[in-house]
Amino acid sequence: MTGPSPIGRVVSDIVAFGIPGARTPELFAPDPVEWEALRLQILAQRLTGLATAYANSGWLKLEDEQRERLHVDHRDAMIWSIYIEQKLIRLAVLFDDAGIAFGVLKGASVAHTAYAEPCLRSFGDVDLLVRTTDYERACTLLDANGHVRQRPEPRRHFEVRFGKASVHKDPTDNIEVDLHRTLVLGPFGLWIRPEELLDRAVSFTLGGRQLPRLDDTAMFLNVAMHAALGSETPRLVPLRDVAELAAGSELDAQLLRDWCDRWHLNGVLRSVARQVRERLGVHLPMLLELERLTVAASDEKLLDAYSTKRRAGGMATTALAAIPGMRAKAAYVWALTVPRREFLRARMPSDAAYRRRWRRALEGVRASQGSARG
Repeated sequence: MTGPSPIGRVVSDIVAFGIPGARTPELFAPDPVEWEALRLQILAQRLTGLATAYANSGWLKLEDEQRERLHVDHRDAMIWSIYIEQKLIRLAVLFDDAGIAFGVLKGASVAHTAYAEPCLRSFGDVDLLVRTTDYERACTLLDANGHVRQRPEPRRHFEVRFGKASVHKDPTDNIEVDLHRTLVLGPFGLWIRPEELLDRAVSFTLGGRQLPRLDDTAMFLNVAMHAALGSETPRLVPLRDVAELAAGSELDAQLLRDWCDRWHLNGVLRSVARQVRERLGVHLPMLLELERLTVAASDEKLLDAYSTKRRAGGMATTALAAIPGMRAKAAYVWALTVPRREFLRARMPSDAAYRRRWRRALEGVRASQGSARG
């Protein structure tokens, strides 16, 4: 559940609506104050499609004015999603012409394959995964076609070695393109091998065109990592994505276990499975099995860096555990402790503030290593 309030219960039931194993909802007829609070949650979590289906089912009893407001909100969300889909098709042509292989992550690829109806799953930007060897060429391609990179690298070639993605925006359409070379920041993003996921690409149809996406098993891994590691508190739509794929897709369980073992992902999948059960009230056999995974104590500590220690630079410092070789570790630390001034101006109010943050983070790493030895 999202909280003890009736609104929290309703939001959870909206997110879980239609998933096998979901708890039985409770009829809710919001008064004007409750409706405004609920509507804000629906908008913040991008739930207009699921909320509309939930209201049409009769579990959410709305006044005519409230129902019309939800209809307008959902129409606006769908218009923006269509803009993004049109952008995605244009980018596919651009990348194909340049000979750059890619896979569509999250967003449209999940909406058009995992959900019963694409209108149930809105999205706000474009996410593309490319091979590490193509990453910088893809950045240059976007730049040459009018996209403006939203944040500079700490040092040149930092992202292709250690990063996750870069954000590029075309000022003519204001749509963000997240160009990925891996799925998440930090150690788990460095341990995985995204090329293996792209090797399993299949296609889905969008606007009469076949676009590449990850197959169901790789897509499940992506949405699970995004849900568990993408924010300090997992957002609800990524949790719904996990439940959709766990309930309705043919996943290769043996391959998933292999990836978990090789890429230290037992704790990630156990965490997201628990979140789906606790916050959405959904019980699915596959997710209950994931909750029984055994997790190494060292990986448990790394997971903390994505939640309780996220704002203290936890992901940045724990990434060192996944970087092989002292020279590479030194290059990583040097880039983040002595970055280019353009990076500092984009990240922090002052050079000193940024360096204080990193000094505290590194002191925490040394302290934890000292206690572990003791």
